Amino acid sequence: MADPQKERQQYALQTIFSFFLGLMVLAFIGIGVNTFYPQPERFDSPEIQELFREQESIMRRGPEQMLPVDEERLEEIRREIEAAQADMEQARQVWARNTSIILILFATMVMGISLVRSEQLRVISNGLLLGGLFTMVYGVGWILFSDESVARFAVIVFALLVTLALGYLRFVRRTIVGTTGAAAIDIPGRAVDDSALASLSARIEALERRAAAAAAALGPASTDSEGDRDDG
Repeated sequence: MADPQKERQQYALQTIFSFFLGLMVLAFIGIGVNTFYPQPERFDSPEIQELFREQESIMRRGPEQMLPVDEERLEEIRREIEAAQADMEQARQVWARNTSIILILFATMVMGISLVRSEQLRVISNGLLLGGLFTMVYGVGWILFSDESVARFAVIVFALLVTLALGYLRFVRRTIVGTTGAAAIDIPGRAVDDSALASLSARIEALERRAAAAAAALGPASTDSEGDRDDG
């Protein structure tokens, strides 16, 4: 008989391992995507730094020594900085959208892999499933930084559909198949038992009818024999 305490410890260790494996999957995918598709620079690009230095050098002269051409140059620098920052912000939003899509695709793949041999490799399967869920949440978080409402809505809808489909395949469908399989095994057994009982009952009834027929056939003969003996 298994020790309940050891079973609880084993279950706790398996849960911890699955959770840790999920975190490792998240770190692996997140670092891998950021390595091969890095985030663009925001406000510290060499072009913007050069414009800030030029702006600072002009402003050091003071209002008294500043010429009209310097003021025009300051205004031009300000517009160039704003344009460069807007371009970088747009690039960052595109990167966030693409990164979110890539992360969700990887999460879908990992969650799909977790369905393979889930019964035999339950601990690893649970860890991969958690890693896919963590990566899915991470990817949805990045899409929130994007200002593209249509893309944001499409990514969230896709993530929701994938989560529902994989949850159905992992939990609901497996339960239905297991229940159907058990019913398919039990029903033929009951059918065989019923047919055997019916056959046995028919045989018993046939034997009873034969015994009754034999008794009816032997009844008059035995009566006549008794009468003849009495007459003699």
